Parts: sequence; C-alpha cells; structure tokens
Amino acid sequence: MFEELVLWAQMFVTDYGLIGTFIISLLESFVFPVPTAVFIAPSTALGVDPFIITVVATIGSVIGAVIGYGLGYVFGEKAANKLFRKHMGGVKKWFDKYGAWAVLIAAFTPIPFKVFAWAAGIFKLDFKKFLIVSIIGRFIQFAIAAYVGSLFGGWFLSSLALI
Repeated sequence: MFEELVLWAQMFVTDYGLIGTFIISLLESFVFPVPTAVFIAPSTALGVDPFIITVVATIGSVIGAVIGYGLGYVFGEKAANKLFRKHMGGVKKWFDKYGAWAVLIAAFTPIPFKVFAWAAGIFKLDFKKFLIVSIIGRFIQFAIAAYVGSLFGGWFLSSLALI
C-alpha cells in the first residue's frame, strides 16, 4: 500500500509538477484527504527545488485554508460535523484551550489541518491571526518535507527500486 502511494505521488509529480502540487495543497487544506507532504518529498527527491515547492505548496495550502475558514464561517458546525464528525469534539477543546495556537499546531503537524481551517471559521477565530499561523505552520511543515525529500529521497526511492 505504501509503495503504491509513493509510486502514485512520483507519477503525479512527474506529470503535473508545481501546478499539481499547488492544486493538491489547496484542496488538502479544506477537503482532500491525502497530506501535501506526500507529494513534496518525492518532488524534491526527483529534483524540484525545495524552496520553490515549499513556497508554492504554502501559497496553495493557505488559499485552501482560507476557503475552509470561509466554509466554516458560512455553513457552521452542522456542516463540519457531517464532514468531520469524529474530530469536531476534540477540535473544539483545542480551540477553547489554545485558540490560534491550535491552528499553528495543526498546520505544522500531521493533524488534519482542514478540520482546523473549518473550525477557525466556525469559532470565528480572528482572521488575521488565522492567516499568520497558517502561513507559518504550513511553511515550516512543507520546508521540512522538501528538505528531507531532497536529502534522503533519492536513497529512499532507489531502495524501493522506483527510480
């Protein structure tokens, strides 16, 4: 299963490049289930510049997060519960306890960021704070994935006999 995902990511990167990465990162921030980092690391392993892909993915992801924020703001908790039922109770506790820091944590870690983007809109988190922590968190996460992919990706792909 993992090898299939890596093969699919490699094929996607080869076929769609930075535009594909932008689209995936945009969609992943409000609806798509596959993390953007899965595409970034193979991209840099195949020679894409780590800084450029980090910037492209961050821009796409933050635009997607703004869409998620807007959807949460407009459609509220009822809609989010239909999409993210198993997550919303815990997310509410995180927002009550950490506020904007909850978004930063989700943006930086493998926690489903899309849920926090929607929740930020639902709970009317200050938009400026939301935007700042989203940019910081996503940039850091994607930069780590990009540089790990560029440093170790070739070795990893060759060990799977994929290149």
